[in-house]
Amino acid sequence: MKFFITTLVSLIWCLPVIAQSPVSNAKTDTQKYLLEYDPTVLRIEGNSLPIGIVVLSDKGQKSQTKGFLNGLDDWSKYKIEVDSGNYSNGKIKIKGSRTVYKKGDSLTVNVYTKKWFLGGKDKWLFMQKIPYNYEKSINILTAGNFSKAPGDHVPFGVRKYFDNKMFLDKWAPVKKNLKDFVFLFNGVHISRSKGDLKIDNDPTKIKNNKIQLITLLAKNTAINDTLNVLLDYVANYQFNARSSGTGYDLNVMADIYHDPVINAQLLKIRIQNQTTHQIYNYWVNTNGGSIAISSKSGNGSDGLNGSDGNAGRSGSPGTVSTNVETKTNSDGTTTTTTNTTTGQGGDGGNGQDGGNGQDGDAGGNGGNITINYSPGVTPYLNLIQASSIPGRGGSGGKAGKGGAGGSGGVGNPNGNNGSNGRDGRSGFDGYNGRKGNVTFRMTDPMG
Repeated sequence: MKFFITTLVSLIWCLPVIAQSPVSNAKTDTQKYLLEYDPTVLRIEGNSLPIGIVVLSDKGQKSQTKGFLNGLDDWSKYKIEVDSGNYSNGKIKIKGSRTVYKKGDSLTVNVYTKKWFLGGKDKWLFMQKIPYNYEKSINILTAGNFSKAPGDHVPFGVRKYFDNKMFLDKWAPVKKNLKDFVFLFNGVHISRSKGDLKIDNDPTKIKNNKIQLITLLAKNTAINDTLNVLLDYVANYQFNARSSGTGYDLNVMADIYHDPVINAQLLKIRIQNQTTHQIYNYWVNTNGGSIAISSKSGNGSDGLNGSDGNAGRSGSPGTVSTNVETKTNSDGTTTTTTNTTTGQGGDGGNGQDGGNGQDGDAGGNGGNITINYSPGVTPYLNLIQASSIPGRGGSGGKAGKGGAGGSGGVGNPNGNNGSNGRDGRSGFDGYNGRKGNVTFRMTDPMG
């Protein structure tokens, strides 16, 4: 009989979703306990894994726990211990470690009966090792069609394939969702603003018109994938030079080049800021691309508002005086009379005049733009738009309001009210700046 029980235990251990049952005395042990878990849930860090307990009697009777197995047995009779997770209400919250590759590793579950159920002593029923799922490969994902030109953003993510053929997708932003990966870049970088992939701005620093992203699983760098994208330079570029004063003067060089790799005619545009000496490069596909170049000056500052005048002081009240008269009557008695007199109230003070608004400053003049182009560029000049944008004059400040005249003092008669102060003058708007010159000039073919 013991040989039969041992054989049954060995068979149970080999099943993927049931637990090892303890070896026990056949005369007293009339039940076998099995652990099952949901095979549709990835067994990785952070996931909640539904579990269930099956009880088999030696008479063939079977009962199951509530929840995942839809049985009638209450979980209150069991105590569950997990070495790498937390148990609650029929589920194991897997802790694991996202920095350790889990191939061949398992979490261990021990099941006991609760103390009150057996009169005060826990009883170990069985133990189950539940294997973690582990990554077998990864693929870089991109979202639909995206522009393939310098400065463009590429929405991307990574798909992880696991040993059970399930997969999990994570999408940028990188700092939030893609912490499990290491990235190597060629012609691209992670955007600070969006956290996605951004093609480098300068095409002269991109080799062979191709950008590359290499992605490695941080905990097992042998698992990796590479994204290669061939650029086409089809974009409507915008180059805007903005100054706080007079607009920057720009010197533009334009040449034509046939690129055999992508089989396209490219305008090679080189823009130099004559003030800062910075250089910007653009490659424009003549089949669908364009570039707009602008030099904008600063707007004039708005004038300050005039201050409001202070109100005049109220007039002082009239002076009160008292006069006492005593009169002797014909019968020898005296009569005393008290007379009270109120003087004229003081005049109220005049209100202060409001301050004048300050005039707005003039806007800056737009910068001059000179476009030097080789003869081959002539058929494509319509793809190069240039504009010099002057600054707007500042608005004049608002006039200050005159202060209210003070009230006349109370008296007999009352004092006169003071005069209101005069309102100030509004400031004049500043003049708008003037446009700079935009000049197209043909030059000799560029080497």
